[in-house]
Amino acid sequence: MIDRQKILAAAGSDKELTYKLRTYSGRVRFGLPGAAFDLLIDDGTAVKIGDTEGNADVTFAAPEEFWTTALASAVPAPGYESVTSGMGNGLRVEGDFVHVVAPWQTGWARLYQVVREAVAGAAPRKPFQDPYRETDTAVGRYTYVTADGQEARVYYETAGTGPIPLLLQATAGADGRQYRHLLADPRMQERFTMYAYDLPYHGKSLPPVGARWWEEAYLPTRETLIGWAVAIADTLGLENPFFMGCSVGGQLALDLAAEHGDRFGAFISLNGWYDRPPLPEGFSNDMFRTPAVPDSYAPALNLGATSPLAPEANAHEAYWIYRSAFPGIYAGDNDYFAHYHDLGENGHKIDAHAKPVYVVTGEYDAAAHDEVHGAPAVETNIPGARFVNVPGLGHFAPCDDPVGFNDAIVPILDEVIAKAGGSK
Repeated sequence: MIDRQKILAAAGSDKELTYKLRTYSGRVRFGLPGAAFDLLIDDGTAVKIGDTEGNADVTFAAPEEFWTTALASAVPAPGYESVTSGMGNGLRVEGDFVHVVAPWQTGWARLYQVVREAVAGAAPRKPFQDPYRETDTAVGRYTYVTADGQEARVYYETAGTGPIPLLLQATAGADGRQYRHLLADPRMQERFTMYAYDLPYHGKSLPPVGARWWEEAYLPTRETLIGWAVAIADTLGLENPFFMGCSVGGQLALDLAAEHGDRFGAFISLNGWYDRPPLPEGFSNDMFRTPAVPDSYAPALNLGATSPLAPEANAHEAYWIYRSAFPGIYAGDNDYFAHYHDLGENGHKIDAHAKPVYVVTGEYDAAAHDEVHGAPAVETNIPGARFVNVPGLGHFAPCDDPVGFNDAIVPILDEVIAKAGGSK
């Protein structure tokens, strides 16, 4: 039984929802089979709930199975925790995309959470922790890197005095800030000398010298991204470094294992896929580079890819990093992630017995559950590769749940170190 008044009270008093839906007024429909209802929103505040009536401005539509699973438990099943994850299981936010859906996407995402929690209970998020303050000693520097005939002023942060160099690649459109907690972990500092870099066009790194970036879209190829990663390792003079990347960085780790297995000591793919992830019908990254679609839309979707159990402040830090990125850069990286990485084409080149290849996913990441295209398929199809699924973590684990991620990744990296030592 859906308690409508409880939903109205929760939505009407939620400060985050009111802030994110500010200036919006209209009728929002939740199309639950046999229990559909409308919420009336006035300047961001839910003011009335009742039966469906007339046309709605925005409709949350999904199969009955989706609602049954999504509303069943305070701890959501993977794939039902947010609007972003729900899209893979049939959830749709319908309405005028350009004028209503996209501009207030963070609001619709929050409204879904408020309704889900009013029915099923709030997910038990971890408390915020900051245990690495005393060892937060990363130093930032710039260096000039040349790849594929282009030179760029590249920013990177380094920490640790360990014997193994470790290159850290961020997610699509983001930068090395995502690894600030890993850089500050004394366990990592003891084992590694870490380098969290910003690719050209990202974070504090500028576009390559001479690039007329204001005249064209940012459209990197697989070879482009591979070239920058190798060139950064060469410029920094790193001998047999480990490479660890998340999302796009995870795809890149696997492509580097295929194309430059001799240049690196080990490859750790966080939330990487074997080949192209299945995408919703009609999906195009062009929506993220179209001027009519607000730049806030992609960050709103990415906020929904954080773990529902992660500390709330850390999840929103991941969102902040995405909101501060230059428009269109996420779209270009995501083209590679979604369309051009495919180990079905080059995975046969990977020798995971010679150099360790690990794919580490979070429970709340779609790559963890797709046996055909996702992370498990890397282990299935690449002899010697290892797949590890970590309970409770999401797509942006290094920054949305840094303590949970660090506690999980340190013993995994110890295993990688042992294997790398034995493979020399």
